[in-house]
Amino acid sequence: MRVIRLRRPGWWFLVAALLAGGAFAVASGIGRGEDRGASVLVAARTIPAGEVLGGAGAQGLLALAAVPDGSVLPGMLRDPAAANGRRTVAPIGQGEPITDAALGGAPGLGPAPLAVGERAVALPLRALGAVAGAPAPGTRVDVLASDGEGLAGRTHVVVSGAEVLAVMRDDVGRGEGAGDAILVRVSTQQALQVTRALDFAREVRVVGRPVAEP
Repeated sequence: MRVIRLRRPGWWFLVAALLAGGAFAVASGIGRGEDRGASVLVAARTIPAGEVLGGAGAQGLLALAAVPDGSVLPGMLRDPAAANGRRTVAPIGQGEPITDAALGGAPGLGPAPLAVGERAVALPLRALGAVAGAPAPGTRVDVLASDGEGLAGRTHVVVSGAEVLAVMRDDVGRGEGAGDAILVRVSTQQALQVTRALDFAREVRVVGRPVAEP
């Protein structure tokens, strides 16, 4: 009768243990290399849309959370000062990163969203005159209105220093440039004044302002 001898499993367990230990050491080394103590700004609690960050009434809204360097994406804020005075444009859940997108976009890349008490009003692009080009978003313009005829006519400033938000082009085909308009940021009271001028003034003009003029 043939006898089958079983080999001792001890040395196989030893090899497996060594391999597992080496893999764990490599993985641990990689993790320590990536996690170097970076931090991002997060919501300490749910922040509603329209909240101004950094003000006296906004204490306790923000916190710093430690994350691996490789997980910090473009647009995430890492310094509380970068959010100071900026308004949220959408709700931010507790623990969610504070991003430029949640605060209306990166500073300097475009107009900020409308604040409480502000309105966006459209003015016909022809009000700039035939030779003037469309102003770029972010520039400032004055809105003038003329009433009366001849010596009895008067021109007054309706809005001074209105910020241009966007230029809207007419794609419907109602005539060359007939529906082109610029969208400007004004207060609620100024919106009423601009609407009245568009409805009743003899002529409404939009005049560009120098960049350096406040």
